[in-house]
Amino acid sequence: MAEQLAATAKRWLYTTNHKDIGVLYIVTSLFFLVAAGLLAMTMRTQLSVPDNTVLTPEIFNQFVTVHGLLMIFWVLSPFAFGFANYIIPLQIGARDLAFPRLNAMSYWFYLFSGVMIIISFFFGAAPDLGWTLYSPQTSFEFAPTIGLNLGAGALILIVVSITMSSVNFLVTMFKMRAPGLKLSRMSLFPWSILVTIFMMLYAFPSFLAAVLLLYVDRAFGTFYFTSIQGGSLLWDNVFWFFGHPEVYIVLFPALGIIADVIPTFARRPLYGTKYVIGALVAAAIISFIVWGHHMFLTGYGILTDKLYTVTTVAVSLPFDVIVIALIETLAMAKLRLKAAALFTLGAVALFVIGGITGVYLASVALDYALRGTYFVVAHFHYIMVGGSIMGLIGGLYYWFPKITGRMYNESIARIHFVFSFIGFNVLYFPMFLLLDMPRRIATYSPDTGWGLLNITATVGGFIFGGAQLLLFYNLYRSLRSGPPSGPNPWNGWTLEWALPSPPPAHDFDTIPTFSDDGTIHFKGTAGLPNGSSSGNGIGEPNGSSVGNGHVALHAEGLSPWPILMALSSFIFFLGLTIGKPANPQPVSYQPFWPLIADGVILGIISLFGYSRERFTVHEDSHVESWPFRHVPNMKLGIWTFLGAEVIFFGVLMGAYFFVRTAAPTWPIPGTVFEIRNGFAMTLVLLTSSLTAIMALASARAGNRDGVLVSLAGTLALGAAFLYIKAGEWFTLGGSDVFKNYPLPATSYFITTGTHGVHVFAGMCMAVYLLANAVKGKYVNGDHVTLEHFGLYWHFVDIVWVFLFPLFYLI
Repeated sequence: MAEQLAATAKRWLYTTNHKDIGVLYIVTSLFFLVAAGLLAMTMRTQLSVPDNTVLTPEIFNQFVTVHGLLMIFWVLSPFAFGFANYIIPLQIGARDLAFPRLNAMSYWFYLFSGVMIIISFFFGAAPDLGWTLYSPQTSFEFAPTIGLNLGAGALILIVVSITMSSVNFLVTMFKMRAPGLKLSRMSLFPWSILVTIFMMLYAFPSFLAAVLLLYVDRAFGTFYFTSIQGGSLLWDNVFWFFGHPEVYIVLFPALGIIADVIPTFARRPLYGTKYVIGALVAAAIISFIVWGHHMFLTGYGILTDKLYTVTTVAVSLPFDVIVIALIETLAMAKLRLKAAALFTLGAVALFVIGGITGVYLASVALDYALRGTYFVVAHFHYIMVGGSIMGLIGGLYYWFPKITGRMYNESIARIHFVFSFIGFNVLYFPMFLLLDMPRRIATYSPDTGWGLLNITATVGGFIFGGAQLLLFYNLYRSLRSGPPSGPNPWNGWTLEWALPSPPPAHDFDTIPTFSDDGTIHFKGTAGLPNGSSSGNGIGEPNGSSVGNGHVALHAEGLSPWPILMALSSFIFFLGLTIGKPANPQPVSYQPFWPLIADGVILGIISLFGYSRERFTVHEDSHVESWPFRHVPNMKLGIWTFLGAEVIFFGVLMGAYFFVRTAAPTWPIPGTVFEIRNGFAMTLVLLTSSLTAIMALASARAGNRDGVLVSLAGTLALGAAFLYIKAGEWFTLGGSDVFKNYPLPATSYFITTGTHGVHVFAGMCMAVYLLANAVKGKYVNGDHVTLEHFGLYWHFVDIVWVFLFPLFYLI
């Protein structure tokens, strides 16, 4: 028994299998859903009657904030990407994601970031100013506890998780599709994930930059968001550039599920598939030029307000195409009203209501009247809960038989839908009528007339929340004793239904092939993915198998390092955040050094173990990989990551320009930051790029000594850069630069400090490469790692080429 328990724990802690990690994402997101739901029900209890005292105003604001953060960052997208982890490789004919260990690490960063936001309640107070974290409420004057620091740290960790996952999925979907599976032939769920990934790669680096600025302001006393020149307008621009696309980031995967589920139960292909894909792409692009409608009240000007009114209306048009396509798919169809179909149809209906009410907010006049009221609360909950959560629950019922090999109880599932749909509308529709009730107030007086609508909403909240108990009971009961599902209980058309339920650990013995007519071939035998052919030829019986569906070890093995690296980052950030808060001077900050030291030590050990571990990921050559056919997986991943880094540094530089153009005065070049130091650092870094190129050239020529000398030179030049930078930092830190030039010093220290961290990371890579080069590696045709290092190092150098004139010459 003990050995079996240990083996089970080892499997789930060390797994790199995409299906295991998908299950972990789904289960963990459901846990956070329960936590966020309990906070919401407690808030509704507080608001059910006037002058209620269940919660104090301080606790109420903490519940509001953490509820919103949990739902946006730790429930909606992770729930969807749990399905993406499990289903996408099966649908595109891949055995796993491109980087299995990175996939595992992404999950553990996600889990530990969620733990950090929850434990903020136990450090004075959790974040208490709404999930949008508006400035200047984030200053220590209004938020003096370190709970907000923990929240900012948690957000940084979750963005790191999202970035790793996005890079992984993009490489997988572009480079590992089964032969013949062109992008145009993918079903809507993979397409929705692919579009979502691109949005994440552009939106989340902006958010990471914003949270970094907030974190440093609070932890070290800098002045980006406490200054008049930066302050609320800077935060609004940077945050909502991310925030509005985030609405579609959490919505698109649910729409993809809906577009897969409805055709299955309507027994008709999705009407206008290409137009739906085009609509997703169009909505994604337009979503990045809509953020200004969240700032109608900031006084930007009539012309700007008109522009954002147009883009706000325009972003709704692609969704009209999607809804019309779904209606046409249902027209004259003999629809089977299983639970999955019911939830997806309900999600469409609720999403339409949310979308229509959102168009009202495109009007500056109506936005002025409704912005801070419960009308907006109802609107975005109809989108995010009605459209997204209901659609994702439909996906859970749809793929539960594939994941577990068992059927759920259909009667209980239908009752679950009825109570969920009724409870949701009783909960949120009355809020449309609370046109004069401000958001985020903890109580109200009886003479406001809001009592009846609030008690109605609270009753609806308990109906909706209680209905989810049926979901958990049904899943638990079915997992233990549900009847075998068979490989394809819904007669689905996508590739995952050709496999046993649950699928084997390696997914496919041989990668299937797609013909031009859509037929799927397994080992030369043609068959439909619904298993109607006499033989599927995939090396596994196309029948039901009840069990865990996994062999003892994944083909790529187990790895302890992803969880340890995530744990080390969690400990490190915990040490940074739970120290003494800063006063206006950064030198007064005192982090909790024992935790920081523990995190650094564990991180070094984990990085060493990760780099030394024999973990081979095979790249299949005969796959569909347009438009990156001749680009290796790792190189594509690095280019994707560097693309996100461009946005990240672009936002940091944009913040610099924002405060500089708003500042009445700025130091004359050379008076604060010495030009000779900047020139020396520029020369050093550009020379280091040359030595990195020489290292690669020497490796290609088989010159071991040349590789060693060039790598050592790159490392030495990087150290020289940091030495000059550290000297400049200490000189400026010992002066009154923050007193005399608060904004120039703030922008300089944060931007160059972030760049310095990137330089240090590159030096760590150089040390690793140098150690391997001493052993004779990289000179026998295995020099691709040096090429990857060069891409990163040259990027870091290019960033400095922009920073040098910004801070030293202009």
